[in-house]
Amino acid sequence: MALAVTTTGAAPERCEGTVQLTSQSNFQMRQAGTQTFVEFDFTGLHDICLADHSVVTGTVEGHLVQRTSANGNFSLTFDEVLSYNGGTLGYRGEGSLTGANWQSNVMTVGLGTGPLAGIHGQGTFVFTGPASLADVIYYVYTP
Repeated sequence: MALAVTTTGAAPERCEGTVQLTSQSNFQMRQAGTQTFVEFDFTGLHDICLADHSVVTGTVEGHLVQRTSANGNFSLTFDEVLSYNGGTLGYRGEGSLTGANWQSNVMTVGLGTGPLAGIHGQGTFVFTGPASLADVIYYVYTP
């Protein structure tokens, strides 16, 4: 079996941005032994770098699930859709804190639409406040 791979040859471009959650809804919390599970829907603002090197701020809607252990370790996952100028692009992220070790990953999912079509990215994020994050995402732009 042959596998065809198409590449653009373009190097990923670094994009530093911020995410600000502006509202939360459908908040749910439950206990399972020593674990606390929290989940909610959110809206907010998220920076993205476009192929022309401009940095714009889109709106996001998403869902987050977090698990916290009695010892303070936690993990979270989220899915969001960024909207900008009539286009959309999906993101999926996960993070975990074990002791003092923070690990995170965020990536685009799907093809994107409108001015966000052909944008693919992967990077990391950190919390800068209770409802704000900073991210570094490396984007590749395909026609």
